[in-house]
Amino acid sequence: MSVVLIILGLALLVGGGEILVRGSVALATRLGMSKALIGVTLIGFGTSMPEFVATFGAAAKGLPDIAFGNVLGSNISNILMILGAATLIAPIATRMHGLARDAIFVSFGSIAALYWIYTGGIPQVGAFVLIAAFTLYMFLTIRADMADAIDDSEMDDVKAPQSVLLSLLFAVGGIVLLMAGAESLIRGASSIARGLGVSEAIIGITIVGIGTSLPEATASIIASLKKENALAFANIVGSNIFNGLGILGVTAAVYPLRFGAGGFSLIDGVVLCLATAAMFGFALTHKKIMRWEGAVLLLAYAAYLGWLILRAVG
Repeated sequence: MSVVLIILGLALLVGGGEILVRGSVALATRLGMSKALIGVTLIGFGTSMPEFVATFGAAAKGLPDIAFGNVLGSNISNILMILGAATLIAPIATRMHGLARDAIFVSFGSIAALYWIYTGGIPQVGAFVLIAAFTLYMFLTIRADMADAIDDSEMDDVKAPQSVLLSLLFAVGGIVLLMAGAESLIRGASSIARGLGVSEAIIGITIVGIGTSLPEATASIIASLKKENALAFANIVGSNIFNGLGILGVTAAVYPLRFGAGGFSLIDGVVLCLATAAMFGFALTHKKIMRWEGAVLLLAYAAYLGWLILRAVG
């Protein structure tokens, strides 16, 4: 039954995220919002909604390890698995405009995650620091991108309802599906963790973290297949900032997170920091991420998963 709940939860999260993005983009467009603002806020937030709902829901249920593990696992899989797979399809060009700004904030979120693991949780004061950093990032990005809106081709690929009412219904319906999906996923994952004696931290990093990254995976891989591969990089960067700063910040502000003893390892945080450094290092070298670099990312993810399995059975 737990496996069924997990599969159902993942399906609802993916479907809900897709519907929410389509409805939100259409609604914002009909209301005359700038495409830069749409891309930075609604699209970015929409694709990260599964992580938010799953993280906040887990924290509300008193499952801090799953809550934090979801964000940690999602950010690691975004870089190593999703970006690596998308790069194998086609080398990913990286737009240099704003890259330094993005690198600073993604790196801050990654280093903060390592620090939270070291201290054993996220107190409210730490949550407010994350929220402040996220707010600053949003301000700087919107100000810089108002004259450099997301390409029209990016918006054209989003087939959305034409009326304001239908757009609103899509957005609300997407949120409902996400909430139901997160509830199902958390119940199933928690049950498996308790039944097998596997720590909820590892379940959060693997099943929940990878599962809630499926919308980003779909968007990035489709972007590469359509030769819009620069969007794949932007999708990963935006998602990791939303996850590491916005989602963790809001969640811990309401439900301060205290991790269980032995749940997370410093290696988990080090892997995220090294993955972040590799992503931006590769992006800067040739102004693109090459196929062989994508293969390196995938191999690193396979090695990390292997280590997690050994840790779980050890």
